[in-house]
Amino acid sequence: MSRARLFAIHAVLVCTAALTLLPFAFVVNNALRDNFEYNRSFFGPPQAFVGLAQAGWRQATGDDRPLSVQLESGEVRSMTRGEVATHYWDKLTLGIRRAWTVLRPYLFNSFVVSGLTALGVAALGSGTAYLLARYRFLGRDFIFGFILATMVFPGVLTLVPSFLLVKQLGLLNTYWAMVLPYVAGGQVFAIFVFRSFFTGLPEELFESARLDGAGHWGLYWNIVLPLSRPVFSVVLIMNILGTWNNFLWPFIVNTNDQHQVVASGLYTMARSGVASSSSTMYAAYLLSSIPLLLLFIYATKPFIRGMTSGAVKL
Repeated sequence: MSRARLFAIHAVLVCTAALTLLPFAFVVNNALRDNFEYNRSFFGPPQAFVGLAQAGWRQATGDDRPLSVQLESGEVRSMTRGEVATHYWDKLTLGIRRAWTVLRPYLFNSFVVSGLTALGVAALGSGTAYLLARYRFLGRDFIFGFILATMVFPGVLTLVPSFLLVKQLGLLNTYWAMVLPYVAGGQVFAIFVFRSFFTGLPEELFESARLDGAGHWGLYWNIVLPLSRPVFSVVLIMNILGTWNNFLWPFIVNTNDQHQVVASGLYTMARSGVASSSSTMYAAYLLSSIPLLLLFIYATKPFIRGMTSGAVKL
């Protein structure tokens, strides 16, 4: 491949990546600006960041002259470099601090719900898939086909029956109102992925373990689980993404703010007095995306390894 062609490919990739990251940069920029800056200059840099840069430059050059700073009240005050840095830093992070105060319980609820759901789906799905893959019994293929057939039903079709069932069980405004339906709904995908991988494991491994006296639990714990870590990462990541971004079901089953998760909590914030501050809302969007960003950074390799090591193998 010629250098010109290679340069053109890299240029296209860089431009595509820049366009992809542009909305995220827009959110970060607006999270650091107040309403006046947001309305006056839609894409302008945060003035507090500019003030911090000026104070830092004077610190680097040894300039001890005081700086004139215009306060929110319109008063112009002379400040030292340290006072200027403190003033602009407080202004720069004001929206983030306000958003964190409101969003913190929603983030905690999302961590609890997503974590319990992922563990429940992985545990039940892997156990069921192990039985369907490694043991022969009457109706095994029919059961697996019936499980896959439930994928044709859209989730909105079961929305009302699921809500009535949760209400009759007295689970409204609890974590279980979200966790139990999520675990049940995630079984189809988990069973399909786990069974596809388990059927490809060599039978000789299981025969050797049986000769050494291993039972059902020993085979599952000592052979299946160690070999299935990449596939478990696929199931866990997909379930965490699905539960973290889900808005409708948590909003329906929670009539108060105590158990609202991030998606429904952001909607609640947008309808409250907090929405009057653009920096607070953009900061809330930014904070809610950080856990998924970290998950993407640290889980990309395990996810790809799981997909290529048998998660889609039939």
